[in-house]
Amino acid sequence: MCLAIPCKVIEIYEEDGEKYAIAEYKGVKQKAKLALLENVNIGDYILIHTGYALEVMSEEDAKISLDTWEELFDALDEMEGVKTEEKE
Repeated sequence: MCLAIPCKVIEIYEEDGEKYAIAEYKGVKQKAKLALLENVNIGDYILIHTGYALEVMSEEDAKISLDTWEELFDALDEMEGVKTEEKE
């Protein structure tokens, strides 16, 4: 399964004639090839799949998506806490 979480572009560079971005989510940095997109800028939010940037998101849409992911992660943490309590 692949999770498409918006990542913020913090660096753009060229390597061997190809354009790449370094994008970050919660301190985790990923390298993404920009061959499928034009006009990606530092500060943009992108979705990455199999090493390729597939979509540029508006900051507003990225925030909505990131808030939703945080809610999901919080709910999963709570569920894990309940499971641990049930075992004790």
